[in-house]
Amino acid sequence: MFRLRPTPLPGTPAAGSGPPAVAPRRVPCYNGSMTEWNEHGAVVECVAPGSLAERAGVRPGDRITAINGEAFADLIDYRFLISDTVARLDLVRDGQPRSVQIHKEVDQGLGITFAQGVFDGIRRCRNSCVFCFLHQMPRGMRKSLYIPDDDYRLSVTQGNYVTLTNVTEEDLRRILRLHLSPLFISVHATDPGARARLLRCAGNAEVLPLMRRLADAGIEMHCQIVLCPSFNDGEVLDQTLADLAALHPEVLSIAVVPVGLTRYRERLTALEPVTPEGARETLARLERWRERFLAEHGTRLVFAADEFYLLAGEPLPPRDAYEEFPQTEDGIGLSRLFLDELEQLRGRPAKPVPQPERVFLVTGMLAHPMVDALAGELSRITGHRVEALAVANRFFGERITVTGLLTGGDILAAIRAAGPANRVYVPDVLLNAGRFLDDMTLSQMAEALGVPVEAVAPSPLALARALAA
Repeated sequence: MFRLRPTPLPGTPAAGSGPPAVAPRRVPCYNGSMTEWNEHGAVVECVAPGSLAERAGVRPGDRITAINGEAFADLIDYRFLISDTVARLDLVRDGQPRSVQIHKEVDQGLGITFAQGVFDGIRRCRNSCVFCFLHQMPRGMRKSLYIPDDDYRLSVTQGNYVTLTNVTEEDLRRILRLHLSPLFISVHATDPGARARLLRCAGNAEVLPLMRRLADAGIEMHCQIVLCPSFNDGEVLDQTLADLAALHPEVLSIAVVPVGLTRYRERLTALEPVTPEGARETLARLERWRERFLAEHGTRLVFAADEFYLLAGEPLPPRDAYEEFPQTEDGIGLSRLFLDELEQLRGRPAKPVPQPERVFLVTGMLAHPMVDALAGELSRITGHRVEALAVANRFFGERITVTGLLTGGDILAAIRAAGPANRVYVPDVLLNAGRFLDDMTLSQMAEALGVPVEAVAPSPLALARALAA
């Protein structure tokens, strides 16, 4: 995901002209254990079959303490240290030290995966953002959800959004020296006063001077604005967009997403949700900026979350309006991709099965109309009775209507209320290491229902393959 172009140290050759190979987020591996990390190195989570590391005898659970005699604190150090043609790994297995030496091509990956991008401790957020979702969660959920990370290294390696309020001068020099790019920055507002009210940070809330310094060095940035009515909409939003556009082309994209409010907001700052009327006003405002940016910069630059369109009841933009889909992980463009795949299914001939089954496709309330259309098409093609099961979010509160925040308990209750089914498909984005947000596992749900429950990518073609359509 990140490009690492280190400036060679005096007296050392350049490690190569291209970026190191970056392992995908999901790598076939031998176990599903979580990576353990501390100041003494990093524990290997996965070793890719057939990789250099596997052939050298590296195993999941090995703790790598040094590479070529150098300690490493994060994935950035790791990528730099393995970029040469020889990687000597000092590691500990079952309490016993050992060493392996791997000969490789320049910038060739080893096939080792770590669960975290940092090994010396995640830098925690020191802000108290008025919209922070972590402050709106009850106890008893997945432990990883309660870690308030704000670590620029995870921004570079994993695409996590960071505020940059805890970046030191030493951090900045490292970013510039290694040309760590792109960064994903939670901007929210460029006006210092508005940003301070949003972040409620202990230090300096100003972000533009830092971003200008990054842009001057050629560091590319993706930006995020969580829209909170009366805090950073209207004229504040206009100023933010104008300021960020002035940093183009280093600012590659700007995502605007609506604030999410759960029912767990006791003693928190009063916030209003984005209403359908507010969503329509925001879309109109953003469209004016998009037209201006397209004329001035050749890119629309700013993209609204799908939730705005669905909330406003307005049609989604055509595919080319999303350009290269730079912000899908922020919920931007996924609905367009879904509808385009659905169109591909419409031309398929019907191949009814001899024994039709009742099949549930789990979805949130907001996406239900789209998933319902898919269910109808899959029913026509397969002969199964495919139904879109809209699940109300009672865990977080029914104002949370997106699919990605559904819990296992709410899904289980909705299925039981809907009556027996032969099969259930849930979007795989709801699970992390096989667990829903409320820590229920997929196997626990299947056992409680007595029917197969499968996690599938939330796309028409993936669901069609699952149903063998």
